[in-house]
Amino acid sequence: MVRISPCVANDFATKPTTLAQSRLVSRGALRFKMMCENLALRTNFRIHNIVTTYGSDAGDSPITALAFGLVYENRNLIANTGTNTLEDSTAISTRAAFIKDRIADALNTTRTEKMSVYDPTSGNSNIKDEEVTAGPVLTASIGEISEAVTVSEVTGFAPLTDNQLTTDNALSYAAE
Repeated sequence: MVRISPCVANDFATKPTTLAQSRLVSRGALRFKMMCENLALRTNFRIHNIVTTYGSDAGDSPITALAFGLVYENRNLIANTGTNTLEDSTAISTRAAFIKDRIADALNTTRTEKMSVYDPTSGNSNIKDEEVTAGPVLTASIGEISEAVTVSEVTGFAPLTDNQLTTDNALSYAAE
């Protein structure tokens, strides 16, 4: 089972029962980190309202759905033209399409990092540092990765729009 998740083993009500299951959780966390790094290539952002759906709250149970909101500091730095990374024939014509492409690219990339992994068989500490490799979530049909990602822009939620900026006289101070 391939995972992408903001959660690590300690986030579950019941931790993973085997080292193999714990490594799956760690790979999912690494993919989530890769996705965040891809999303921050051009401007800073914040993640809001992460909603994860699981079959159960046990560490052996993978996420079945992941939803979240993104707020970018400067949306004008996000590309709205280009070519899809995974499907060269698909043009990018909106910021939402660029964000979708960055997410899909993270899900199609291989990366190895040293991570803390929960090990239920190790005894007292139960945490070990080991190399974790997260590979592409699909290798046969990479177009399905893009199809599985949905991105929509909510312009009214964008930060620092005219109605969210403070006015010049919002704070006045007179020195005496």
